[in-house]
This record gives sequence, C-alpha cells and structure tokens, in this order.
Amino acid sequence: MEKVEEITIRVKVPRSQLALFVAIIESYEELGVVRITHPREARAEIYTSVHSREILLQLFYSLYQEGILVRFLKAP
Repeated sequence: MEKVEEITIRVKVPRSQLALFVAIIESYEELGVVRITHPREARAEIYTSVHSREILLQLFYSLYQEGILVRFLKAP
C-alpha cells in the first residue's frame, strides 16, 4: 500500500462565506477535510494530500473569480 503524503493549508476567508467555503471543499470526495481554527477570524486549516494540492489551488482561483477571496496564512 502506497503512503499518501499529507499537507496542511492554512487559509482565511470572509466570515460571511465561511460555511459556504467549508461546504464546497468537503463536497468534493477526497479533496480535503476542513477544520475551523478561529471562527471569529474565519481561519481554517485544510488537511489534504500533496496530489490534491493543485486541485485545491484551482478551486481557490475559481472561488476568487466568484468573489470569495481565500487568503493563505503562514504556518505558526
């Protein structure tokens, strides 16, 4: 069995669109799992695989085109 390399992507989204953001990410099977780390600040971590990273980046760009700004955060 091949080991899957996992990564964590930390983001901030507009608070009013946080629930929609989580629903979109988690609706794609095996794309990633979202954990809200700071609800008031609308910060989240997305646990995903290295192979799904590019798909997530494309999704973030599509969300940006729809008016949802996903900002990347540095690791603590």
